Amino acid sequence: MYDHQMPAQGDDVAHIGVTLRPHRAYAAVVHGATVLPVEPVAPARADLEGVVAAAVGVALRAAPGGAGAVTVDLAPLLLDTLVRTEAEVPPVAAVRIVPRAATDPALARSPAELVERRIARRWTVAGGHDLLGNELTPLDGDGLALLCEELAGTGIRHVAIVAAGSQARPAHEREVADAILAAVPGARISVASDYGGQGLVAREATVVIDSALTALTERVLDRCERTLARLPGSLELRVARGDGGYSTPSRIRVTPVVAFGATEALELCGAAHLAGLDDCRVLLSRDGRPVAGEVRHGLAVVRPDVPVGIGTELVVPMAVLTGAPPDSYPGGADVPVIRPDAPPHVLACVGAAISQPASWLDEVAFIESAAELDHVRRDAEERATAMVMANGAAPGSTRVAEVSTVAVPYSPSGTIRIRVRVAGSPDTSLAGR
Repeated sequence: MYDHQMPAQGDDVAHIGVTLRPHRAYAAVVHGATVLPVEPVAPARADLEGVVAAAVGVALRAAPGGAGAVTVDLAPLLLDTLVRTEAEVPPVAAVRIVPRAATDPALARSPAELVERRIARRWTVAGGHDLLGNELTPLDGDGLALLCEELAGTGIRHVAIVAAGSQARPAHEREVADAILAAVPGARISVASDYGGQGLVAREATVVIDSALTALTERVLDRCERTLARLPGSLELRVARGDGGYSTPSRIRVTPVVAFGATEALELCGAAHLAGLDDCRVLLSRDGRPVAGEVRHGLAVVRPDVPVGIGTELVVPMAVLTGAPPDSYPGGADVPVIRPDAPPHVLACVGAAISQPASWLDEVAFIESAAELDHVRRDAEERATAMVMANGAAPGSTRVAEVSTVAVPYSPSGTIRIRVRVAGSPDTSLAGR
Protein backbone atom coordinates (compact mmCIF):
# COMPACT_ATOMS: atom_id res chain seq x y z
CA MET A 1 0.00 0.00 0.00
CA TYR A 2 1.14 3.54 -0.78
CA ASP A 3 -0.08 6.48 1.31
CA HIS A 4 0.45 10.22 0.86
CA GLN A 5 -1.36 13.51 1.27
CA MET A 6 -2.75 14.35 -2.17
CA PRO A 7 -6.28 15.77 -2.21
CA ALA A 8 -8.93 13.12 -2.74
CA GLN A 9 -10.83 12.86 -6.02
CA GLY A 10 -13.92 11.95 -3.99
CA ASP A 11 -14.28 10.56 -0.50
CA ASP A 12 -17.16 8.17 -1.19
CA VAL A 13 -15.81 6.24 -4.19
CA ALA A 14 -12.50 4.77 -5.27
CA HIS A 15 -11.07 4.84 -8.79
CA ILE A 16 -9.46 1.91 -10.57
CA GLY A 17 -6.60 2.13 -13.04
CA VAL A 18 -5.79 -0.83 -15.29
CA THR A 19 -2.91 -1.34 -17.70
CA LEU A 20 -3.20 -4.14 -20.26
CA ARG A 21 0.06 -5.86 -21.07
CA PRO A 22 0.43 -8.54 -23.78
CA HIS A 23 0.30 -11.46 -21.34
CA ARG A 24 -1.51 -10.10 -18.29
CA ALA A 25 -3.29 -7.13 -16.77
CA TYR A 26 -2.40 -5.02 -13.74
CA ALA A 27 -4.62 -2.79 -11.62
CA ALA A 28 -4.49 -0.36 -8.71
CA VAL A 29 -7.21 1.24 -6.61
CA VAL A 30 -6.92 4.90 -5.61
CA HIS A 31 -9.12 6.19 -2.79
CA GLY A 32 -8.25 9.65 -1.62
CA ALA A 33 -4.67 9.56 -0.40
CA THR A 34 -4.43 5.77 -0.44
CA VAL A 35 -3.16 3.66 -3.33
CA LEU A 36 -3.75 -0.09 -3.27
CA PRO A 37 -2.02 -2.24 -5.91
CA VAL A 38 -4.28 -5.16 -6.81
CA GLU A 39 -3.18 -8.78 -6.85
CA PRO A 40 -5.26 -11.30 -8.81
CA VAL A 41 -7.13 -13.82 -6.67
CA ALA A 42 -5.18 -16.59 -8.43
CA PRO A 43 -2.29 -16.67 -10.94
CA ALA A 44 -4.70 -17.95 -13.58
CA ARG A 45 -6.90 -14.87 -13.06
CA ALA A 46 -4.27 -12.32 -14.11
CA ASP A 47 -6.26 -11.55 -17.26
CA LEU A 48 -8.45 -8.48 -17.73
CA GLU A 49 -11.57 -10.06 -16.23
CA GLY A 50 -9.82 -11.48 -13.19
CA VAL A 51 -7.81 -8.38 -12.36
CA VAL A 52 -10.75 -5.98 -12.77
CA ALA A 53 -12.97 -8.21 -10.62
CA ALA A 54 -10.29 -8.27 -7.93
CA ALA A 55 -9.90 -4.49 -8.15
CA VAL A 56 -13.64 -3.93 -7.72
CA GLY A 57 -13.51 -6.12 -4.63
CA VAL A 58 -10.64 -4.04 -3.22
CA ALA A 59 -12.55 -0.84 -4.00
CA LEU A 60 -15.67 -2.10 -2.21
CA ARG A 61 -13.63 -2.72 0.91
CA ALA A 62 -11.70 0.57 0.64
CA ALA A 63 -14.50 3.04 -0.05
CA PRO A 64 -18.12 3.33 1.11
CA GLY A 65 -19.31 3.78 -2.45
CA GLY A 66 -17.07 1.14 -4.01
CA ALA A 67 -15.57 1.93 -7.41
CA GLY A 68 -16.78 4.87 -9.46
CA ALA A 69 -14.73 4.47 -12.64
CA VAL A 70 -12.29 2.10 -14.31
CA THR A 71 -9.70 3.73 -16.58
CA VAL A 72 -7.90 1.33 -18.91
CA ASP A 73 -4.49 1.82 -20.52
CA LEU A 74 -4.62 0.00 -23.86
CA ALA A 75 -1.27 1.27 -25.14
CA PRO A 76 1.00 -1.73 -24.35
CA LEU A 77 -1.45 -4.11 -26.00
CA LEU A 78 -1.82 -1.87 -29.06
CA LEU A 79 1.94 -1.53 -29.52
CA ASP A 80 2.51 -5.27 -29.12
CA THR A 81 -0.08 -5.96 -31.79
CA LEU A 82 1.53 -3.53 -34.21
CA VAL A 83 5.08 -4.80 -33.82
CA ARG A 84 4.30 -8.52 -34.03
CA THR A 85 4.34 -9.53 -37.68
CA GLU A 86 2.05 -12.49 -36.98
CA ALA A 87 -0.58 -10.41 -35.18
CA GLU A 88 -4.06 -10.40 -36.68
CA VAL A 89 -4.33 -6.85 -37.97
CA PRO A 90 -6.67 -6.00 -40.86
CA PRO A 91 -5.01 -4.86 -44.09
CA VAL A 92 -5.12 -1.12 -44.64
CA ALA A 93 -5.53 0.84 -47.86
CA ALA A 94 -3.64 4.15 -47.84
CA VAL A 95 -4.85 7.04 -49.99
CA ARG A 96 -2.74 10.14 -50.53
CA ILE A 97 -4.33 13.26 -51.98
CA VAL A 98 -1.47 15.40 -53.28
CA PRO A 99 -0.87 17.50 -56.42
CA ARG A 100 1.22 14.77 -58.03
CA ALA A 101 2.30 11.25 -57.17
CA ALA A 102 5.83 10.66 -55.89
CA THR A 103 8.24 9.57 -58.62
CA ASP A 104 10.83 8.18 -56.20
CA PRO A 105 9.64 4.84 -54.76
CA ALA A 106 11.19 5.73 -51.41
CA LEU A 107 9.01 8.84 -51.18
CA ALA A 108 5.92 6.85 -52.08
CA ARG A 109 6.37 4.75 -48.93
CA SER A 110 6.39 5.47 -45.24
CA PRO A 111 9.95 5.67 -43.88
CA ALA A 112 8.75 3.52 -40.97
CA GLU A 113 8.80 -0.14 -41.94
CA LEU A 114 6.31 -1.00 -39.20
CA VAL A 115 3.80 1.43 -40.72
CA GLU A 116 4.41 0.36 -44.32
CA ARG A 117 4.01 -3.29 -43.34
CA ARG A 118 0.37 -2.63 -42.43
CA ILE A 119 -0.44 -1.05 -45.81
CA ALA A 120 -1.80 -3.62 -48.25
CA ARG A 121 -2.47 -1.21 -51.15
CA ARG A 122 -1.67 2.41 -51.94
CA TRP A 123 -3.41 4.92 -54.16
CA THR A 124 -2.63 8.54 -55.01
CA VAL A 125 -5.33 10.94 -56.17
CA ALA A 126 -4.46 14.40 -57.48
CA GLY A 127 -5.73 17.18 -55.23
CA GLY A 128 -4.88 18.94 -52.00
CA HIS A 129 -4.48 22.40 -50.47
CA ASP A 130 -1.70 24.45 -48.95
CA LEU A 131 -1.44 25.23 -45.23
CA LEU A 132 -3.71 28.25 -45.63
CA GLY A 133 -6.46 26.27 -47.34
CA ASN A 134 -5.77 27.43 -50.90
CA GLU A 135 -6.47 24.70 -53.43
CA LEU A 136 -3.27 23.46 -55.06
CA THR A 137 -5.04 21.46 -57.73
CA PRO A 138 -8.65 20.35 -58.23
CA LEU A 139 -9.56 16.90 -56.99
CA ASP A 140 -9.16 14.36 -59.80
CA GLY A 141 -12.66 12.92 -60.22
CA ASP A 142 -11.60 10.29 -62.75
CA GLY A 143 -8.76 9.14 -60.51
CA LEU A 144 -11.15 8.95 -57.57
CA ALA A 145 -13.63 6.85 -59.55
CA LEU A 146 -10.84 4.43 -60.55
CA LEU A 147 -9.67 4.22 -56.94
CA CYS A 148 -13.17 3.34 -55.74
CA GLU A 149 -13.57 0.67 -58.43
CA GLU A 150 -10.23 -0.95 -57.62
CA LEU A 151 -10.69 -0.71 -53.85
CA ALA A 152 -14.09 -2.40 -54.02
CA GLY A 153 -12.46 -5.40 -55.69
CA THR A 154 -9.70 -5.86 -53.12
CA GLY A 155 -11.80 -6.81 -50.11
CA ILE A 156 -9.93 -4.23 -48.00
CA ARG A 157 -12.30 -2.46 -45.62
CA HIS A 158 -9.96 -0.29 -43.52
CA VAL A 159 -8.89 2.90 -45.31
CA ALA A 160 -6.49 5.66 -44.21
CA ILE A 161 -6.78 8.98 -46.08
CA VAL A 162 -4.37 11.90 -45.91
CA ALA A 163 -4.60 15.02 -48.04
CA ALA A 164 -2.09 17.83 -48.37
CA GLY A 165 -3.39 20.80 -46.41
CA SER A 166 -6.42 19.03 -44.95
CA GLN A 167 -5.58 20.55 -41.55
CA ALA A 168 -6.73 23.86 -43.06
CA ARG A 169 -9.35 22.62 -45.52
CA PRO A 170 -10.51 18.99 -45.32
CA ALA A 171 -12.86 19.18 -48.32
CA HIS A 172 -10.86 16.83 -50.56
CA GLU A 173 -10.43 14.26 -47.78
CA ARG A 174 -14.15 14.33 -47.06
CA GLU A 175 -15.08 14.00 -50.73
CA VAL A 176 -12.79 10.99 -51.15
CA ALA A 177 -14.13 9.42 -47.95
CA ASP A 178 -17.74 9.89 -49.09
CA ALA A 179 -16.98 8.33 -52.47
CA ILE A 180 -15.28 5.33 -50.86
CA LEU A 181 -18.21 4.79 -48.48
CA ALA A 182 -20.60 4.84 -51.42
CA ALA A 183 -18.47 2.31 -53.33
CA VAL A 184 -17.54 0.15 -50.33
CA PRO A 185 -20.42 0.16 -47.82
CA GLY A 186 -19.22 -0.55 -44.31
CA ALA A 187 -15.67 0.64 -44.94
CA ARG A 188 -13.87 1.93 -41.84
CA ILE A 189 -12.20 5.20 -42.77
CA SER A 190 -9.63 7.29 -40.88
CA VAL A 191 -8.96 10.81 -42.15
CA ALA A 192 -5.93 12.87 -41.18
CA SER A 193 -7.93 16.07 -40.71
CA ASP A 194 -9.40 14.57 -37.53
CA TYR A 195 -5.98 14.84 -35.86
CA GLY A 196 -4.40 18.08 -37.07
CA GLY A 197 -0.62 18.20 -36.77
CA GLN A 198 2.06 18.82 -39.36
CA GLY A 199 3.93 16.75 -41.95
CA LEU A 200 2.43 14.38 -44.52
CA VAL A 201 4.52 11.43 -43.29
CA ALA A 202 3.50 11.84 -39.64
CA ARG A 203 -0.13 12.46 -40.52
CA GLU A 204 -0.25 9.43 -42.80
CA ALA A 205 1.40 7.19 -40.20
CA THR A 206 -1.16 8.34 -37.64
CA VAL A 207 -4.18 7.36 -39.75
CA VAL A 208 -2.62 4.09 -40.93
CA ILE A 209 -2.05 3.03 -37.32
CA ASP A 210 -5.52 4.28 -36.45
CA SER A 211 -7.04 2.09 -39.17
CA ALA A 212 -4.94 -0.93 -38.26
CA LEU A 213 -5.96 -0.76 -34.59
CA THR A 214 -9.70 -0.24 -35.02
CA ALA A 215 -10.75 -3.90 -34.92
CA LEU A 216 -8.53 -4.78 -31.95
CA THR A 217 -9.65 -1.72 -30.01
CA GLU A 218 -13.30 -2.59 -30.53
CA ARG A 219 -12.75 -6.16 -29.33
CA VAL A 220 -10.89 -5.06 -26.21
CA LEU A 221 -13.43 -2.37 -25.32
CA ASP A 222 -16.29 -4.82 -25.86
CA ARG A 223 -14.52 -7.17 -23.47
CA CYS A 224 -14.04 -4.39 -20.91
CA GLU A 225 -17.69 -3.38 -21.10
CA ARG A 226 -18.90 -6.98 -20.69
CA THR A 227 -16.61 -7.38 -17.69
CA LEU A 228 -17.90 -4.24 -15.96
CA ALA A 229 -21.53 -5.16 -16.71
CA ARG A 230 -21.13 -8.39 -14.72
CA LEU A 231 -19.71 -6.64 -11.64
CA PRO A 232 -21.60 -4.89 -8.82
CA GLY A 233 -22.13 -1.14 -8.92
CA SER A 234 -22.45 1.41 -11.71
CA LEU A 235 -18.95 1.40 -13.15
CA GLU A 236 -17.94 3.97 -15.76
CA LEU A 237 -15.37 2.81 -18.32
CA ARG A 238 -12.76 5.33 -19.38
CA VAL A 239 -9.81 4.91 -21.76
CA ALA A 240 -6.41 6.51 -21.18
CA ARG A 241 -5.04 8.83 -23.87
CA GLY A 242 -1.49 9.40 -25.03
CA ASP A 243 -1.44 12.77 -23.27
CA GLY A 244 -2.22 11.17 -19.90
CA GLY A 245 -5.87 12.19 -19.86
CA TYR A 246 -8.82 10.02 -20.73
CA SER A 247 -11.62 9.80 -23.28
CA THR A 248 -14.88 7.91 -23.44
CA PRO A 249 -14.93 4.44 -25.01
CA SER A 250 -17.19 5.70 -27.80
CA ARG A 251 -14.55 8.27 -28.77
CA ILE A 252 -11.66 5.78 -28.65
CA ARG A 253 -13.59 3.30 -30.80
CA VAL A 254 -13.45 5.75 -33.71
CA THR A 255 -10.01 7.24 -32.93
CA PRO A 256 -8.00 4.39 -31.35
CA VAL A 257 -4.63 5.99 -32.14
CA VAL A 258 -5.44 8.60 -29.46
CA ALA A 259 -4.85 5.84 -26.88
CA PHE A 260 -1.42 5.08 -28.34
CA GLY A 261 1.57 5.87 -26.12
CA ALA A 262 -0.48 6.50 -22.98
CA THR A 263 1.67 4.43 -20.62
CA GLU A 264 4.58 6.87 -20.32
CA ALA A 265 2.34 9.84 -19.49
CA LEU A 266 0.45 7.74 -16.96
CA GLU A 267 3.69 6.65 -15.29
CA LEU A 268 4.77 10.28 -14.93
CA CYS A 269 1.44 11.33 -13.43
CA GLY A 270 1.33 8.26 -11.20
CA ALA A 271 4.81 8.98 -9.85
CA ALA A 272 3.90 12.61 -9.16
CA HIS A 273 0.71 11.55 -7.38
CA LEU A 274 2.56 9.09 -5.15
CA ALA A 275 5.10 11.81 -4.31
CA GLY A 276 2.34 14.29 -3.50
CA LEU A 277 3.58 16.76 -6.12
CA ASP A 278 1.85 18.74 -8.87
CA ASP A 279 5.13 19.90 -10.45
CA CYS A 280 8.19 17.67 -10.68
CA ARG A 281 10.70 15.93 -12.91
CA VAL A 282 10.37 12.14 -12.88
CA LEU A 283 13.28 9.77 -13.52
CA LEU A 284 12.24 6.49 -15.13
CA SER A 285 14.07 3.59 -16.73
CA ARG A 286 13.61 2.41 -20.32
CA ASP A 287 15.52 -0.66 -21.48
CA GLY A 288 18.06 -0.05 -18.73
CA ARG A 289 18.52 3.62 -19.70
CA PRO A 290 17.56 6.47 -17.37
CA VAL A 291 15.05 8.84 -18.93
CA ALA A 292 13.23 11.85 -17.55
CA GLY A 293 9.79 13.34 -18.06
CA GLU A 294 8.04 16.28 -16.48
CA VAL A 295 4.73 16.95 -14.76
CA ARG A 296 3.31 20.45 -14.61
CA HIS A 297 0.14 21.34 -12.72
CA GLY A 298 -0.61 17.65 -12.37
CA LEU A 299 -0.37 16.95 -16.12
CA ALA A 300 2.43 15.21 -18.02
CA VAL A 301 4.34 17.44 -20.43
CA VAL A 302 3.47 16.13 -23.89
CA ARG A 303 3.93 16.85 -27.59
CA PRO A 304 3.67 14.91 -30.87
CA ASP A 305 6.65 12.55 -30.86
CA VAL A 306 8.14 9.32 -32.20
CA PRO A 307 6.76 6.42 -30.13
CA VAL A 308 9.22 3.74 -29.12
CA GLY A 309 9.24 0.99 -31.72
CA ILE A 310 7.33 2.88 -34.43
CA GLY A 311 10.10 4.65 -36.35
CA THR A 312 8.30 7.84 -37.28
CA GLU A 313 6.52 10.70 -35.57
CA LEU A 314 2.78 10.64 -34.98
CA VAL A 315 0.67 13.77 -34.66
CA VAL A 316 -1.10 12.68 -31.47
CA PRO A 317 0.53 13.96 -28.25
CA MET A 318 2.46 11.73 -25.87
CA ALA A 319 4.88 12.18 -22.99
CA VAL A 320 8.24 13.80 -23.67
CA LEU A 321 10.98 11.50 -22.32
CA THR A 322 14.61 12.54 -22.70
CA GLY A 323 17.88 10.88 -21.78
CA ALA A 324 18.85 11.61 -18.19
CA PRO A 325 22.47 10.99 -17.11
CA PRO A 326 22.58 10.27 -13.36
CA ASP A 327 24.34 13.55 -12.52
CA SER A 328 22.28 15.77 -14.85
CA TYR A 329 19.91 17.12 -12.21
CA PRO A 330 21.69 18.83 -9.33
CA GLY A 331 19.95 19.86 -6.13
CA GLY A 332 19.29 23.30 -7.57
CA ALA A 333 16.80 22.05 -10.18
CA ASP A 334 13.79 24.31 -10.80
CA VAL A 335 11.36 21.59 -9.63
CA PRO A 336 11.76 18.54 -7.37
CA VAL A 337 13.34 15.53 -9.04
CA ILE A 338 11.89 12.18 -8.03
CA ARG A 339 12.90 8.60 -8.69
CA PRO A 340 9.84 6.47 -7.92
CA ASP A 341 10.20 3.23 -5.98
CA ALA A 342 6.98 1.70 -7.26
CA PRO A 343 7.16 -0.67 -10.26
CA PRO A 344 6.31 0.88 -13.65
CA HIS A 345 3.01 -1.00 -13.95
CA VAL A 346 1.88 0.38 -10.59
CA LEU A 347 2.77 3.91 -11.69
CA ALA A 348 0.77 3.44 -14.89
CA CYS A 349 -2.24 2.11 -12.99
CA VAL A 350 -2.15 5.00 -10.53
CA GLY A 351 -1.82 7.50 -13.37
CA ALA A 352 -4.81 5.93 -15.10
CA ALA A 353 -6.93 5.99 -11.95
CA ILE A 354 -6.32 9.71 -11.31
CA SER A 355 -6.44 10.80 -14.95
CA GLN A 356 -8.61 13.69 -16.11
CA PRO A 357 -10.67 14.17 -19.26
CA ALA A 358 -8.50 15.99 -21.78
CA SER A 359 -8.35 17.31 -25.34
CA TRP A 360 -5.68 18.58 -27.71
CA LEU A 361 -5.76 20.76 -30.83
CA ASP A 362 -2.79 21.35 -33.15
CA GLU A 363 -3.67 23.60 -36.07
CA VAL A 364 -2.38 26.18 -38.53
CA ALA A 365 -3.97 29.61 -38.99
CA PHE A 366 -3.26 32.85 -40.81
CA ILE A 367 -3.40 36.17 -38.95
CA GLU A 368 -2.72 39.77 -39.89
CA SER A 369 -3.18 41.49 -36.52
CA ALA A 370 -3.10 40.98 -32.77
CA ALA A 371 -6.89 41.07 -32.76
CA GLU A 372 -7.02 38.19 -35.24
CA LEU A 373 -4.55 36.25 -33.10
CA ASP A 374 -6.81 36.69 -30.06
CA HIS A 375 -9.81 35.55 -32.10
CA VAL A 376 -8.01 32.46 -33.41
CA ARG A 377 -6.83 31.56 -29.92
CA ARG A 378 -10.29 31.98 -28.38
CA ASP A 379 -11.88 29.92 -31.14
CA ALA A 380 -9.37 27.09 -30.66
CA GLU A 381 -9.85 27.17 -26.88
CA GLU A 382 -13.63 27.00 -27.27
CA ARG A 383 -13.44 24.02 -29.64
CA ALA A 384 -10.95 22.23 -27.39
CA THR A 385 -13.25 22.88 -24.44
CA ALA A 386 -16.19 21.37 -26.33
CA MET A 387 -14.03 18.33 -27.07
CA VAL A 388 -13.07 17.82 -23.43
CA MET A 389 -16.71 18.08 -22.41
CA ALA A 390 -17.46 15.29 -24.90
CA ASN A 391 -14.62 13.30 -23.32
CA GLY A 392 -16.33 13.34 -19.93
CA ALA A 393 -15.51 16.63 -18.18
CA ALA A 394 -17.98 18.05 -15.68
CA PRO A 395 -19.69 21.30 -16.74
CA GLY A 396 -17.78 24.33 -15.48
CA SER A 397 -14.66 22.34 -14.57
CA THR A 398 -12.60 22.81 -17.73
CA ARG A 399 -9.40 24.84 -17.86
CA VAL A 400 -6.87 25.68 -20.55
CA ALA A 401 -3.78 23.78 -19.46
CA GLU A 402 -1.56 24.90 -22.33
CA VAL A 403 -1.74 27.24 -25.30
CA SER A 404 1.08 28.15 -27.65
CA THR A 405 1.32 30.06 -30.92
CA VAL A 406 4.47 30.02 -33.03
CA ALA A 407 5.28 31.20 -36.54
CA VAL A 408 5.47 28.47 -39.16
CA PRO A 409 8.91 28.63 -40.83
CA TYR A 410 9.22 28.95 -44.62
CA SER A 411 5.58 30.08 -44.86
CA PRO A 412 3.93 33.42 -45.66
CA SER A 413 4.19 36.03 -42.93
CA GLY A 414 1.32 35.64 -40.49
CA THR A 415 1.14 31.84 -40.72
CA ILE A 416 1.06 30.42 -37.19
CA ARG A 417 0.78 27.05 -35.56
CA ILE A 418 -1.52 26.98 -32.55
CA ARG A 419 -1.65 24.21 -29.96
CA VAL A 420 -4.28 24.11 -27.25
CA ARG A 421 -4.60 21.62 -24.41
CA VAL A 422 -7.66 21.60 -22.18
CA ALA A 423 -8.35 19.45 -19.12
CA GLY A 424 -11.27 19.16 -16.74
CA SER A 425 -12.62 17.31 -13.73
CA PRO A 426 -14.50 14.05 -14.27
CA ASP A 427 -18.27 14.25 -14.56
CA THR A 428 -19.31 11.69 -11.95
CA SER A 429 -22.90 11.71 -13.21
CA LEU A 430 -21.72 9.69 -16.24
CA ALA A 431 -21.07 6.55 -14.16
CA GLY A 432 -23.10 3.62 -15.27
CA ARG A 433 -24.32 5.15 -18.53
